[in-house]
Amino acid sequence: MKTEWLSKKSSDTLLLFYNGWGMDKNVLNHFNFDCDVLMFYDYRSLSVGDLPDFSAYTTIRLLAWSMGVWAAANTLHLFDVEPEYAVAVNGSELPVDDSFGIPEKIYLLTEKGMDNRGRDKFLSRMFDSVEDRERFFTDNMPARELSEQIEELTQIRIASALNHNSIHWDKALISVNDRIFPSENLFNYWNEKTNVITLQSGHYPFFVLKNMIFSENIPKLLCF
Repeated sequence: MKTEWLSKKSSDTLLLFYNGWGMDKNVLNHFNFDCDVLMFYDYRSLSVGDLPDFSAYTTIRLLAWSMGVWAAANTLHLFDVEPEYAVAVNGSELPVDDSFGIPEKIYLLTEKGMDNRGRDKFLSRMFDSVEDRERFFTDNMPARELSEQIEELTQIRIASALNHNSIHWDKALISVNDRIFPSENLFNYWNEKTNVITLQSGHYPFFVLKNMIFSENIPKLLCF
């Protein structure tokens, strides 16, 4: 697992952002953050190497998207921190699961067909509008090698079958038009675990979130 600072302003507030599969910093490049933001991505391994020192922060928050929900649940204990607020978006702690995540057959078919064309098809399915899809492909596309994305996809499947840690989540946000994680499976997973908020979007939520997250009684999570 890799880390990268998306914002470093010597703030007393830190946002830990666990990214989705195959992504990098470009996924949030339309945000202007007022706090420090540390991104986690590339889940070919859950090892994080040298751990950052979080002792200077008075406030730590957690935002995890897609496969990042599972990754956060299984690595947050390494930092010895307890976020004051944790939000899971369009993912579950059981990411490859017929009832609570991506059905195993669909996951395996995605993995088998992951070439350049398959990747573009997958990324296109993250959106429920042509406008948002074109905006992402123009401004937010990850700049990562296909070979490492394929390896990451495989390793998530293998590791998620072995690592079933769970953490406290204050909110779960679920996009009703998600075609990556079936929204029905996410409702199955989260409904009795935490408060659920529905989003009118596809799997990629960050164009919608920037406009409406604060109207849902969520603290100023994204620090902008």
